[in-house]
Amino acid sequence: MMPNPTAYQRSGILLRKKFFSYLFPTIMMNVALSLGIIVDGIIVGNILGTEAFAAVNICAPIIFLFSAIYALIGVGGSTVVAHCKGRMDHQGANLSFTLALLGLLVVSISFGTIGFIFSAPISALLSGGSSLMPLVKDYFSVLVLGAPALITIPGMVYFIRTDSRPKLAANILIIANVVNLSCDLIFMGVFKMGISGAALATVTGYLVGALVSLSYFLSAKRNLKFVRPAVSDFTRFGEILFTGVPSALTGATGFVKNLTINSILIATIGPIGVATFGVCLNMLSMSSIVIGGTAQTIIPVVGCTYGEKDYRGIEAIIKTAMMTVTSLCASLVVIFVLFPLQIAGLFGIAGDPKMMAEIQLAIRVFSLSLPFFGINFLMICYYQTVSRRGFSSMISIFENILIILPLILLLEAQFGEIGIWIAFVISEMLTLALVVLTAGVIKKRSKLELMPILLLEKSNTRLIDVTIANSLADATGISQVLIDFCRENGIDDRRTNHVGVIVEELCVNIIRYGFKEKEKNVIDIRLSILESELVLRIRDDGRPFNPVAYIHEHGVADTYGLRLVKEMARDFKYSYVLNFNNTMISE
Repeated sequence: MMPNPTAYQRSGILLRKKFFSYLFPTIMMNVALSLGIIVDGIIVGNILGTEAFAAVNICAPIIFLFSAIYALIGVGGSTVVAHCKGRMDHQGANLSFTLALLGLLVVSISFGTIGFIFSAPISALLSGGSSLMPLVKDYFSVLVLGAPALITIPGMVYFIRTDSRPKLAANILIIANVVNLSCDLIFMGVFKMGISGAALATVTGYLVGALVSLSYFLSAKRNLKFVRPAVSDFTRFGEILFTGVPSALTGATGFVKNLTINSILIATIGPIGVATFGVCLNMLSMSSIVIGGTAQTIIPVVGCTYGEKDYRGIEAIIKTAMMTVTSLCASLVVIFVLFPLQIAGLFGIAGDPKMMAEIQLAIRVFSLSLPFFGINFLMICYYQTVSRRGFSSMISIFENILIILPLILLLEAQFGEIGIWIAFVISEMLTLALVVLTAGVIKKRSKLELMPILLLEKSNTRLIDVTIANSLADATGISQVLIDFCRENGIDDRRTNHVGVIVEELCVNIIRYGFKEKEKNVIDIRLSILESELVLRIRDDGRPFNPVAYIHEHGVADTYGLRLVKEMARDFKYSYVLNFNNTMISE
């Protein structure tokens, strides 16, 4: 009985599992970075008072600058590495990793040195020459000395996450911020070091994070290695920066947006408007921990899949991410709509019934923007990852500046305070509409045939893309399916038989040695015909096993199956990325 090809349809199970395995660690990375800053400010305010709290907030632009630098190089570099790993360009991945780490170190050391030398004029500029200048200088001069740790460590964890270690990446930042908050209490509360103790606590936390990261660099199992770059290789650093621009731009435009809106609110409504916006901003910050974590999860997963040109896999990942973001946003909207006063109370907002009624309405209206914000942020990360960097940057600029700011001025003039909060909802809706329309224009004007919204090339390559269970029967069955596919497409008998033997041998090897007994698993198999070349890709999440290295180290005498594969294949490559075994054979 001939096997039925439809029994092996591509399922997307492996990539969906990988998305969710990276989701929680990425959210925890966001929790560590976001809540660490918020709680740090609370501790400073409670121990040292209002002026110290104000001085720390005055230095917030420096923290934004640090985050922009590590996003620019860290996210940009790790995305390039993911692309390289997907197309099995190991040298390119190692080179990008080396250049990005060097870039983080050089930029952060230069920033720390220059910042410390000119700490007095920079502090005067930040404080506006006010009475807070001495406190700002005490805090800034220590903080800027720690720039190498505060920039390099957060930037580095993106590479650790991409190199199949998402939990370690999250733990580095969690430990750094726990140590930071603990040292706040010790340095300011016990040793009475004042505001400089708060800065020293932050630097100490990230230095401890650097020590934790040594477990990665000393591990023999890490896949990213340092290499010696040639002078000509430094041109690749431009690609890293260009890829990271959308992430850096999101933070920079967000900062400009918040600063401008605060100024508008002070001029139009006064302190109560700023307080209300502060609550909404904190709502957005809390939501961004979850929403942003979900969106950023796609960067390593889609990045590697994009390098493989597995566009059907990308489609499955984005559908999963979109459903996850939508569900999370809907849950947050329900919470904010049902409990607005309780949310305001978390931030110490209280007042007369009229004022609280206005805040309650503001929170409820503002919360309606969250689902659109979530989808927009997801698309920013997606387009950045699939080399649509200009489109990604455009979304950030329109969302955070060109749409929201004019809308606030217009609607506040027409409808008063409620118009400001409606502006947030309309702004996110218009941004999403702009994304859809612009994607349509790009698709229409492209010389290539592109997929709607995703803007991935629709390949005319003859392709069979399937998923099998980890059973020997499926390994035999899929071998026959691929043989039939080759025959239908005019491939000669010799290469057709080679494909059948290779796929069966490799799948049987994976099933017997890669998975635990009685454990249900699947294997993704993709065979494409590129002109006269056959390219076979096999992906599984079993035990790490590099058949190429095994043959190199032990020869072909130890295993008859691998010997056959080696002799039949024109090219035989392997990559271990995202905890997947990825094997590519050309024939």
